[in-house]
Amino acid sequence: MKQKKKRKAGRPKDSKSLNTDDILRTALKCFAKEGYGGVTINSIAKATGVADSLLHYHFGSKEELWKKSLSLVGKDIYKELESLFEIIDDMDGLEKLRLFNKKIIHVSAKNPEFQQVVVQEVFSDNPRSNWLIEEILRPIFGYMERIIKEEQEKGRLKQIPPANLSSFIIGSITTLFSRSFQMKQMYGIDPFDAEQVDRHVEVINDLIFNGLLKN
Repeated sequence: MKQKKKRKAGRPKDSKSLNTDDILRTALKCFAKEGYGGVTINSIAKATGVADSLLHYHFGSKEELWKKSLSLVGKDIYKELESLFEIIDDMDGLEKLRLFNKKIIHVSAKNPEFQQVVVQEVFSDNPRSNWLIEEILRPIFGYMERIIKEEQEKGRLKQIPPANLSSFIIGSITTLFSRSFQMKQMYGIDPFDAEQVDRHVEVINDLIFNGLLKN
């Protein structure tokens, strides 16, 4: 009787080609829905239809998979912001801020899972939240803070401390999307509807600039 040959150690075999971006976006949805503690490599494997051995091979640990899923969306956001700033570089500072707010609103509507994970993580001091702040959030907030600082130095915006101002602007922008179910239940709207997104841009910029501009 012939003995079966043992397969050499190495990359697990899979007949399907592996689309890592799709896997990471699905993983991010899992983290957003269940929270970090409620997700396992096995549950992500079931959600993606990919063997857990393949996930371990390509991404390592659950934490690395979490980081890479956030980094993928973070890079998308950076690209959109960089493209915006190339266009608006010579514009008036206040107009830059208006367009920045508009871009962040559209980005938030496009990536609700990203916002949900951010909300889950930034309440406590732990290695994941520190990584998220330094690697993803600080660069994004930096775009906005540079514009605000320049306009404050010109005397056009009120001298509001950065922590208060950034939390007010970003919180006002993202809450509609991070609490989408609440918005549907209480107000009967779909925050991700294109008309609602455009309305949110108008409302946020109107409220922010009426409150920030010096008389």
